[in-house]
Amino acid sequence: MTYDISIKKVAVAGASGPVGTAILKELLKSQLFEITVLTRQASHHTFPPGVKVCPIDYTSTDSLIAALSGQDALVSSVSMAAVPSQRLLIDAAVKAGVKRIIPSEFGCDLKNTNTRKLPVFAGKVDIERYLDELAIKGETSYTLVFCGPFLDLGLRQGIFLNFEQRKANIYDGGEQLISTSRLGTAGKAVRRILTHPRETADRAVWVKDIDISQNQLLKLAQSLTPGEEWEVTHVSTAELEKESMEEIKRKEVGVKPMQGLLLRGIFAPECGNLFQHVHNSVLGITGISGPDLEELVASIFGTKKLE
Repeated sequence: MTYDISIKKVAVAGASGPVGTAILKELLKSQLFEITVLTRQASHHTFPPGVKVCPIDYTSTDSLIAALSGQDALVSSVSMAAVPSQRLLIDAAVKAGVKRIIPSEFGCDLKNTNTRKLPVFAGKVDIERYLDELAIKGETSYTLVFCGPFLDLGLRQGIFLNFEQRKANIYDGGEQLISTSRLGTAGKAVRRILTHPRETADRAVWVKDIDISQNQLLKLAQSLTPGEEWEVTHVSTAELEKESMEEIKRKEVGVKPMQGLLLRGIFAPECGNLFQHVHNSVLGITGISGPDLEELVASIFGTKKLE
């Protein structure tokens, strides 16, 4: 496939979720693209003006091909549970002549072998391999985006610490730095990929806003809640992995073991979530500083920023 392509028409799958909403917002703000949002036929989500909404049957190849015909790019931000279903979406995109596919990655560095082997990421790894096979055959091109755990979303969901209950599970000592990004940063990265198709073809890109440790976040949270006691529990991600794998061997594949493996992928030092080399400059990502981080945390939890 030639990479001298111009991307103007973009289809977005999973646009109603937090990642998809951020991507859609950035693409709309740029005013560079004609955007079509793919939705399930029973969906009642509404989208901003200027977006074409296309109800589809995600299990029907014909329905997907019809929706993707004429599109230059497909951006997927479907949930982790829906990641395997992207294969049918990708097949339809190839048949429809879509030139660039950005699958639902937006998280841990799956080029790290320790992270890649965790079963929780098996669906994403399978999709990566499939896209690479298609690109080698010249049937489409792709870009993978690794941005680490989402800082703003992770704070709201209690992944880094539970601000509302003043509790923190500190993983593997909490000293390791982790590269994190805000949701909007993923949106900016996608927008720049679509305007720089040649430079981003058939490869992974890494972006980040800031490197931060759990202990640094805990210290910041404690400074924003003076006089309040925090309950701190230390957790080994190696033990989480061991327990999760034992549950999987017993065919107990549910939320708990997958969550344990996800936490292992995010917080274990050997899983490589401190990005040493990133593509921030190429993709127009400026990142944030310590004061910006404090302001972000304070804004999320409605606390007063320290002077």
